[in-house]
Amino acid sequence: MTKLQNLIKDLKKANQRLKEATRTKPTQMNKDATIQRFEFTFELTWKTIQEYVRDQGFDCKSPRNSIREATKLDIINNPKQWFAFLDNRNLIAHTYNEKIANSIYRNALKFPQEVDKFLKEIS
Repeated sequence: MTKLQNLIKDLKKANQRLKEATRTKPTQMNKDATIQRFEFTFELTWKTIQEYVRDQGFDCKSPRNSIREATKLDIINNPKQWFAFLDNRNLIAHTYNEKIANSIYRNALKFPQEVDKFLKEIS
């Protein structure tokens, strides 16, 4: 199995777990779990994008650059939304504020569908 195939396999599992979290009652604990799963799924997603882009003969070293290249390759069709996901991931990693967390939670609810679209494009 190639590196890309392994990443896709892991991403599908992570996205499924994120979907499970998004379907739970939005208690504080469930919101926290959803945000954590979003963060983990986003990390796998951008690394999968990076590997896919590299397989196409392009190089990208950062999540932002990976999103730009994926947009050029037409495997992501809403880069503005993806940059918002990236910004949310960055906020999670560096601070915890309930207002920000609630905003990230609402955005995390949209992420599984975007991951599904991405996976469909590269399959």
